[in-house]
Amino acid sequence: MNQEESLALLGRGQAAWNAWAEQRLAERRKLEAAGVWTGDSDLHDQDITTLAWHGAATADFSGHEFEGMADFSGFVFPGNALFNKATFSGDARFFETAFSGDVLFGKATFSRDAWFNDDAAFPDDAGSGEAAFKGDAWFSEVVFTGDGIFLDPADPAFSGDAEFGEAAFKDDAGFSESVSRAMSG
Repeated sequence: MNQEESLALLGRGQAAWNAWAEQRLAERRKLEAAGVWTGDSDLHDQDITTLAWHGAATADFSGHEFEGMADFSGFVFPGNALFNKATFSGDARFFETAFSGDVLFGKATFSRDAWFNDDAAFPDDAGSGEAAFKGDAWFSEVVFTGDGIFLDPADPAFSGDAEFGEAAFKDDAGFSESVSRAMSG
C-alpha cells in the first residue's frame, strides 16, 4: 500500500487493519501452497505475483508525522513496515505488535518514549539507522529473528534510557558505541 492507503486504513482502527492483514497473510499462504511464492529474497529474484503481493502487503508511513500518541499495539503487519523519516511527537507504542517483513525506522524521530514491548516480534530485518530516540526506548521481551540494526555507528540515537530486558536476538544485532554509553550510563 502507498502512504495514503496506509493512513486511511490506520484511521479505520485496529480491527479493520488486522482484517486486511489476515487477508494478505491468507493470500501469501495460497501462493506458498501453489508453489508460486518466491520468498522475501532480492526483488530481482521474485516473480511478478510475489512482487504484487509485497506491494499490497507493505504499510508505508515514511515521512508521516504522528501527532500525539501513536499506538500500534496489537497490530499485525503482513509485509514490510516502513516508518523511514516518520516523526512521533508523542509516545509510540508497539505492544504485542506482529511484524512479518522488514521493519524500517531509518531517520525516524521519536520525540517522547518508544515502547516495543510484550512479545513484539521482528521476524525479518529491523532497522532504525540514524533514528533519534529523544525519550526512553523500551525493547523488553522483544524477539528479533532477523538482523537488528539500530543505528549508524556515527549517530547518537538514544538520548534517554535504552532498555532491552529479556529481548532475544536470533541473528546479528548492531549497536554503536553511543548506544553502549546510553545503556550503561
